[in-house]
Amino acid sequence: MTRAKTDSVRATQTSLAVLSAIKDLGGSATLAELADSLESAKSTIYKHLLTLEDEGLVVERDGEYRIGLRWLEFGGIAQRYDGIYEVAKPEVRRMAVETGELANLMIEEQGYGIYIHTTSGDQAVALDTRLGKRIHLHKTAIGKALLSSFDDDRVAEIIDTRGLPAETDNTITDRETLFAELETIRETGVADDTEERVDGTGCVGVPIDTGDRREAAISITAPINRLQSPGRKAQLVDTVKQAANVIEVNLAHG
Repeated sequence: MTRAKTDSVRATQTSLAVLSAIKDLGGSATLAELADSLESAKSTIYKHLLTLEDEGLVVERDGEYRIGLRWLEFGGIAQRYDGIYEVAKPEVRRMAVETGELANLMIEEQGYGIYIHTTSGDQAVALDTRLGKRIHLHKTAIGKALLSSFDDDRVAEIIDTRGLPAETDNTITDRETLFAELETIRETGVADDTEERVDGTGCVGVPIDTGDRREAAISITAPINRLQSPGRKAQLVDTVKQAANVIEVNLAHG
């Protein structure tokens, strides 16, 4: 059933659009930049900014608006509510320290993958895998590891809703190819990608058996030349599998 869009719903949507625009404009923006980005009157945007500012969700400094730190309160609750973050965090850190690479923890929400923790080793590449970053699941190893946790009907539902957009020339954009790869991941327990989301990088990931909690996965991301060097990929796969096993045991008995 289609929900009627009341004035209050439209106002909420506009406020959310303002927040998204601030994020997309690099984290801070002037009123003029926001009005231009949203193709709306300055007076309208200003009213929403004032309301958001009153609630601590937006702050203004020297004519620029940025996301308020109060969002950390909400984010902290979302990050921690089922215990996965606390249990997985030490293992994600260990992966980064042992390999020197970028280690990640992701959960699925509404058909997207959400990074809820990342840690950089001393050789890690600088990517956009910041806390709360939302991506399409089919574009990277950690996302495909998550998809492999679902049955085919759920995967099909996610594809129908979110699509299979390309990020690079190597991104899987064919449904049957993706399903075939997910079957392989289920058999081997390991997902990988080669420059499928970011040119010049690759990733190995594994799903985590979280019991009745949210589906989750962990991964290590590295420059493609290091990932493909002799023995390196096997080493990273072993590290990720060991970490996943520790996380699963601790979730089951914690």
